Amino acid sequence: QLVETLAWAQAWEALEGSYSGYLGDVQAVWNCAVAANQKAIESLPYLGLEIRCALIEASLHSLASKLSPTLLSALVQHKFWTPVQALSYAKQIPDAQQRALALMALAPHLPAGLLGEALAAARAIGYKERRAKALAALASRLPAKEEREQALREALTAAQAIGDAKAHAEALAELAPHLSRTLLKEALAAARAIAARTIADAKKRAEALKALAPHLSRSRTLLKEALTAAREIESEEWARAEALAGLAPHLPEGLLGEALAAARAIGYEEWRAEALEALAPHLTKLPRAQLYEIWAETLPILAQRRRRDLLVDLRALTPVIAALGGEKAVAEAARAIADVGRWWP
Repeated sequence: QLVETLAWAQAWEALEGSYSGYLGDVQAVWNCAVAANQKAIESLPYLGLEIRCALIEASLHSLASKLSPTLLSALVQHKFWTPVQALSYAKQIPDAQQRALALMALAPHLPAGLLGEALAAARAIGYKERRAKALAALASRLPAKEEREQALREALTAAQAIGDAKAHAEALAELAPHLSRTLLKEALAAARAIAARTIADAKKRAEALKALAPHLSRSRTLLKEALTAAREIESEEWARAEALAGLAPHLPEGLLGEALAAARAIGYEEWRAEALEALAPHLTKLPRAQLYEIWAETLPILAQRRRRDLLVDLRALTPVIAALGGEKAVAEAARAIADVGRWWP
């Protein structure tokens, strides 16, 4: 009955600053009670003890759930708690998403000796998106390259298993800054492996490419592969346009021509305009005649939208207007704005 006494819980708390050791004792007693009950054929002599252990654990987990991730981090940062105490409480948080957030918040404050324990807690999180993010936050702190690469690979695997396109992209975006070139290549290969022949697949591939794009600039080869992956989106032109728009700011001059060709090949005007708008600010080194073609192709589509925010759209094309430098481009922009004004007073 020792584990049921308040004094024993307080002794553990005084010794290590948390109830982690006490919870371990409760779990050990609970396991013994379960084993004894399983051996008893006609009765359950320790059923009451099992229930009491469950209630003690639930009570302590409830205490942990009241500590926000921000507060846990602040307690360690300002030396009110040790990292051991904070990690112990983080591991006890019953809600998986909150537990992941707590581990992420503590990651910058954990010494190398506690990272293995924190990683084990992150690996036990069932929610793939949170598991991926928690693993990434902790892996970036690992001093050994092999361990770091392994943890990041696990995080990448969890991210790739996320079904929701937006959540998948968010997880990849958080992972990407920490990924080595090898893992970036694997992430890109996984994105390209998405068939992209249905609406859901096309959206997922486009979101994945957009998330990875800012971090692919380390390698022209990877950017070229990403551009190919965007062009291979067959069924949904809006997704192809979205992927091209996400890649546009990160493409080197040598690949902009390919991206431009892919954008101009989009059949539906609305999506073609979106891709051209994104590319336009990066095309100002093109020959003047070719630049004017893009301008002449994009402006009418923008005007046809008859939206109040046409001025915002035109702002994206300001570098093109400047590069053209002629009164003709400015006059056409003014006419387009005036035309929209007739529809939207």
